[in-house]
Amino acid sequence: MELNELKLTARRFGLLQKMGITTLEQLLKTYPFRYESHQMLPFDQWEKGDMVGFAGLIASRPSVIRLAGNRTMTRFTVISWNQEIQVTVFNRPWLNAFPFGQTIFIRGTYQGAGKVTALQAGRKPPEEGLIPVYSMIKGMKPQDMPAIMDKALEHLDQLPDLIPPALRQRYRLLDKNTSYRWIHHPPDEKRLHLAIRTLKYEEFLCFQCAVQSESALGVRKQPRVFDQKLAEAFLTQFPYELTADQQQAIQDVWSDQRRDTAMYRLVQGDVGCGKTVVAMAAIKTCELSGGQSAMMAPTEILARQHLKTLTNAGIPARLLVSSLPKKEKQAVLEGLKTGAITVVVGTHSLFQDPVEFASLGLVVADEQQRFGVAQRRQLLEKGKGADFLMMSATPIPRTYAHFLYGDISLSAVRTMPAGRRPVDTRYVRGNSMKPVLSQVLEGLREGRQCYVVAPAIDENLELDIKGVTSLYEGMVQVLGKDWEIGLLHGRMTAAQKEDVMTRFKEGTIRILVSTTVIEVGIDVADATMMVIYDAHRFGLSTIHQLRGRCARGPVQGRCWLLSNTRDTSAIERLQKLEELKDGFAISEYDLQLRGPGDLLGTRQSGLPAFVLGDFEKDPAIMEAAVQDAAAELATRSWPPLMEYVRQARDSVRYMD
Repeated sequence: MELNELKLTARRFGLLQKMGITTLEQLLKTYPFRYESHQMLPFDQWEKGDMVGFAGLIASRPSVIRLAGNRTMTRFTVISWNQEIQVTVFNRPWLNAFPFGQTIFIRGTYQGAGKVTALQAGRKPPEEGLIPVYSMIKGMKPQDMPAIMDKALEHLDQLPDLIPPALRQRYRLLDKNTSYRWIHHPPDEKRLHLAIRTLKYEEFLCFQCAVQSESALGVRKQPRVFDQKLAEAFLTQFPYELTADQQQAIQDVWSDQRRDTAMYRLVQGDVGCGKTVVAMAAIKTCELSGGQSAMMAPTEILARQHLKTLTNAGIPARLLVSSLPKKEKQAVLEGLKTGAITVVVGTHSLFQDPVEFASLGLVVADEQQRFGVAQRRQLLEKGKGADFLMMSATPIPRTYAHFLYGDISLSAVRTMPAGRRPVDTRYVRGNSMKPVLSQVLEGLREGRQCYVVAPAIDENLELDIKGVTSLYEGMVQVLGKDWEIGLLHGRMTAAQKEDVMTRFKEGTIRILVSTTVIEVGIDVADATMMVIYDAHRFGLSTIHQLRGRCARGPVQGRCWLLSNTRDTSAIERLQKLEELKDGFAISEYDLQLRGPGDLLGTRQSGLPAFVLGDFEKDPAIMEAAVQDAAAELATRSWPPLMEYVRQARDSVRYMD
């Protein structure tokens, strides 16, 4: 159902668009972030700091005090509970029109000593019971979301009922309509908890059905047969000694390739830990066994870097990306179809229908969370029983991996190469580069380069978000006469991005202003400084990957996290990065805060991230969902759930 069918005002419809809410389901799943308990408690039960509600007779004419910035403060006294109570209301100057002796209803915070700071004041009695409180963006009024939600709740029949009736009965879950009504308008705490329990289970069940439907586990294949000595000889060419973790991961992969069921393995580890060597070892053995390999990267820049790495290691690979000239692209397609090309590196171009393989034996997905599960499936379907190796610099704790991926095999590369030092990270309060500018300039004069990262392409004044375009323009004005400054973001063409990155790698560009497009895979040894604007808007794992770009050379990397947020929990998270250096520890901490949706890539596959589900608090519900999803996929007895899975599989968003 389209939101315009709710007949909202243009202003409210625009607010939802700014929040990224485009469907009825997204709107109804915008749950309150807390609830306030509104009860008419007697005055003698009030304690300082309590939220109180009461009716009173106005006992003094309201006086309006003008404050700076067109703000006002209105004060008056009321008689309630046989007490004289002083009431202060901000930015409600019209209250001075209330006559002496009139009844007024107040809801606000008790300050002690008979004083209340009112949040609501008017002729209507305040609601009693549990009142939902929704997150608000700039321009939104407190009454907007409740009013919008009331309209949405009138159309619950438009939402599919995703939980099979037998499972609702087994776990004594609420029906769909009641669960949504009670979470937005809870009659009491007990029924609120029942609604949350039901909707948590729905989240976990849908997530598991989608994940398990995409699993490559158990697919039969022909075992890979290769010469072990030739495979080991390939590893001796590298000018460094492999770490014990790398060696173990390689042995894990080779063992998988020799089995008669398709490999389904995730190799995870920090940026720069050497996961690419593991992938190259798998590609080499697939080549030795007569199979073809496809390595997919989320961006063309990273695909070209992988191509160079493979070629330098003696693996004859070819590139397949959308920007290739037509004649060259056709030659690659023909080579893959005939088997003349054994290794191809590419982006989403590898998924396209014209791509055919003679004998695809291995798919390697680098930064796999950047691809939707549907994209991974499309490539796997081009080879019968192809092995599937995923790599991620966003480590997922082993205790969670079973739920996120099913029975996937895991290899962890925790040990960093010798001499690699963690990036020195500092939280800087404010949204100006001025406090760190002298250190950045000193580094530039020493021959180092700097990344400047922002969360958006364009500046958003309403949400107070820095954009790379305005940052770039400002830096060119201030520093452009002394240093070459480059701009990089997702709306640029592949050729433009490639040109900027080439000049940055060559050292012509000294400061690169970019979005998170540089998060994965770009290796520039002299780029040892990074400034991240609006750092509180990024997940910790994303920041950890970003700062990993500063650790690709021999010089100590430095990263400054700029943020003007006043949210104490957000500040605490950023300060945590000053002490946490290990990606596995950061991922576990980040996962507890954000949920697994972004780590798995569910946003690209059409699945929502968890809103209510909590890994720490809901292990029993999670485990039940794993078992129930397997049973439902086996029987496919509940059409609405299967249709949800189908839509999740077919919903694809490309990153390049």
